[in-house]
Amino acid sequence: MSQHDKLNTCLTRRQWIVLAASAVTSGCGGGVSTAGLPGTGGTGIFAQGAISGFGSVIINAVRFDDTKAVIQLDGHSASSADLRLGMVASVQGQLAADITSGTASNIDVWSIAQGMVTQARPSVAGQFIVCGMTVQVDNTTVLDGIASAAAIAPGMRVVVWGLQAGADGASWTATRVAVSTDATIACTGVVGLAEKQISLNGYVLKGSAVASLVGGELVRVQGVASSSGGVLDVSNIYVLGAGLASHTEGGVEIEGLVTAMLPNGRFMLGNVEVDASGASYIPAAAQVVLGTRLEVEGTWRAGTLVATLVEVGEQQALLAVEISARIDQFTSVANFVVRGQRCDASGVTIVGNGTLADLKVGTSVKLTGTKAGDVLKVTALAIL
Repeated sequence: MSQHDKLNTCLTRRQWIVLAASAVTSGCGGGVSTAGLPGTGGTGIFAQGAISGFGSVIINAVRFDDTKAVIQLDGHSASSADLRLGMVASVQGQLAADITSGTASNIDVWSIAQGMVTQARPSVAGQFIVCGMTVQVDNTTVLDGIASAAAIAPGMRVVVWGLQAGADGASWTATRVAVSTDATIACTGVVGLAEKQISLNGYVLKGSAVASLVGGELVRVQGVASSSGGVLDVSNIYVLGAGLASHTEGGVEIEGLVTAMLPNGRFMLGNVEVDASGASYIPAAAQVVLGTRLEVEGTWRAGTLVATLVEVGEQQALLAVEISARIDQFTSVANFVVRGQRCDASGVTIVGNGTLADLKVGTSVKLTGTKAGDVLKVTALAIL
């Protein structure tokens, strides 16, 4: 078997679901059915999660063709080439009947924080504070321009993408952290109203845009800080969950962390209420507790995600990356860039359709690998 063939035999978790369902219909006595999966037969879909690959944009193990998608980054028009691993994206589009692929009509990406690191907590590995938010870096976090979590220090300017980790909106788990030179401030949290002041994460918010804010609302605000740092002149506001709230037809798939346990099989996934009382679980004996990272699939009904399938994120899957693209920069086999991601293929011994000597700027490759801070450790590679 060639290395190229090996790459194509790697089952995504969605393909595993389909195979499991086929086994059920052929006579096995239990398992997962695709009957309740959103999008089966080719329907509308809202998907939200961290980007785990390219060729098509891969989110929640679905390959979305983004060639005709309207793409926005932090409210500004962008192209597919601007997307990066670990960015949390919301996708609206169509899911194909095979449930492993789809077509995106809109892709919306918002960072959760942008600003200067004010504190790094040595007592908790990989934890730091930026814009009044506590951010946790783990081994699934993609780093850009930062050698390791230990290198994140006070005074460093960063942009963070991530998943809500606390019910109060002040704690987040980073999916990507990148060095920034932009002086703009962006922060995400719960709006506070007190003594005729509107506040967020210790900032007093000013400007015409803040008049629409509602106390207790979870929002991302962006603006310019005063010289004292205590006042933020807001130019942009994004209400978290706005895209999901407007989704009325088709399926929903969301990746997130459990932030609260509720009665009767319900829980909060970030700031989204999930009713999993009738859902199937992968694995079947999965235990869902505070902090568990999940992918939930179902339908949106009256402000609640009614789940048909709940899948617990496994480390191996969360670390895995697949990219099909041209090499942008090439220094050596141990140091080249594809889709903005630095890669190290020094551990690869077999290359499909060629050799390592064929790697150079412009070469189209398909690679799979594992996240390792700011490097993608390539485990399999083929030349396209």
